Amino acid sequence: MLTTQELIVIFVISFITNATPFFGAPYTLITTSILIKSGVSPLSLILAIVLSGLGASLSKLVMYALGIAIRKPLKNNKNILFIEKISRSYGFYIALLILSILPILPLDDYIFLAGGIAKLSVFKMVVVSIISKIIKSAIEISVELAGISLLASVLGINAFELSLISILVFVLLGILLFKLDWEQLLRKGEKFLREKLKINL
Repeated sequence: MLTTQELIVIFVISFITNATPFFGAPYTLITTSILIKSGVSPLSLILAIVLSGLGASLSKLVMYALGIAIRKPLKNNKNILFIEKISRSYGFYIALLILSILPILPLDDYIFLAGGIAKLSVFKMVVVSIISKIIKSAIEISVELAGISLLASVLGINAFELSLISILVFVLLGILLFKLDWEQLLRKGEKFLREKLKINL
């Protein structure tokens, strides 16, 4: 059974590793390690999933605040204006939900950063983030308990080394993603789908 101290550690680690922009530390793997050490029970598993999910989701407030802090020079950025435009639809929050669940890529960091710059509803974004991060924790922790941690031993890389590699990859992805024209890519995707549908018909 997880102790109170271990539950606090799970929340704090999940918060800190997700609050650091684009850090990508394996917080669910750390949570899984603590869980295995303490003994897995249904209650412990649920608590670990909920607390790691809450820590990871609430930490996105840091990214939102960072967006507010750097708003002045970036408020007219084409990607920010695009996000501000699509934020009026439910599709934006569905996209945030999906992107927050996806492993490896910290795409929700960019959405919260942009949300702060565009001054979107932080309450709605956080609610969606809490739901998605709890789902993400449930999936990842369950899979890790089933044996995904063997990947590190197969590759001969420990969790710490994987985290360092993730930092470099995420920083490079961050630069790349910010330079892309998201609206243009979306239009190209829609055009491609329309052409494909015409061919199939």
